[in-house]
Amino acid sequence: MKPKLYFLFCFLLILLFTYTAFSKWLNMEAHLYAMRNQPFSRTVNNFLAHALPLAEIIAVILLVINTTRLLGLYLSLLLMTLFTGYVLVVLLGLFGRIPCSCGGVIELLGWKEHLVFNIFFLAISIAAIRLHKYIHA
Repeated sequence: MKPKLYFLFCFLLILLFTYTAFSKWLNMEAHLYAMRNQPFSRTVNNFLAHALPLAEIIAVILLVINTTRLLGLYLSLLLMTLFTGYVLVVLLGLFGRIPCSCGGVIELLGWKEHLVFNIFFLAISIAAIRLHKYIHA
């Protein structure tokens, strides 16, 4: 049962990051606009606009390859931690403006729903890392 759950979690992370990366790339103009409205410097916003979808694709590639899957899980954990932290900061009202630069239908979520969504995938990342270590012990 644990190996099936492990592969399900990896598959869900692969789906999430593939979807979000390609939706950002396919709508790059809108993504750049949303990123440039973030409360960071223009340089940081431009960097993040290109680095985030690239990091998501790198996570997907690492997750697909057996020998790099654990590294992909740690990258997934890092990304989901950063995304969840950003949503928490938004919900705490620490930014003056709060545009969502997410891709696809995820940007239709409200901030509270977004937090639940992110926590779900954060938990999946943690569980998959633990299962990986159990399965490959």
